[in-house]
Amino acid sequence: MAMTSGASGRQGEGKARIDFTPAVPDGADCPWTRGRRTRWWLVIPADLVAMGLVAVLGAASTRATSATPTALWQAEVAVSAGWAVAWLVRRRRPDHLEMAAPEGLIVAATAWVAWSALRWGLPMGQGGDLASWTVMTGTFLLVFLCGWRWLYGYARAHDSLVPAPVARRMAEQGDPEADRAD
Repeated sequence: MAMTSGASGRQGEGKARIDFTPAVPDGADCPWTRGRRTRWWLVIPADLVAMGLVAVLGAASTRATSATPTALWQAEVAVSAGWAVAWLVRRRRPDHLEMAAPEGLIVAATAWVAWSALRWGLPMGQGGDLASWTVMTGTFLLVFLCGWRWLYGYARAHDSLVPAPVARRMAEQGDPEADRAD
């Protein structure tokens, strides 16, 4: 935040002006991730709900609702594998599994591979058409596992931009170019 004085001999001399340029809230300088590790209290329930949705929607779309319990345990095993791989890959840097990229994409990709492998191991009657199931599940995983992370990042970025009191004071002081036109 920079404060500048008004020009000499003009109205408002001696009044300090406020200027604020927020940092870009992404990359290593995310204000909501700086100086801390993964928010497990957020990641675990959000991912479990997302995987449950994928399992239920996947079972419904393949008309195999009787296999929903199997899909649910496979989903939980797959997302656990995703968390483990993402944490192992990113632990040297600060790990933030609530971020969409790269951690969220690692979780989604690993869960997709693990779940497809578990699905492949089923008897043919339960497995169905593996190719179409894999495409459908990959799409749902991307939408749900990465979707909540993108929405969370958007909400946190919005909250970390110009604070309301600073924005209000900047609006009250008016346009500096209009003062110079006098």
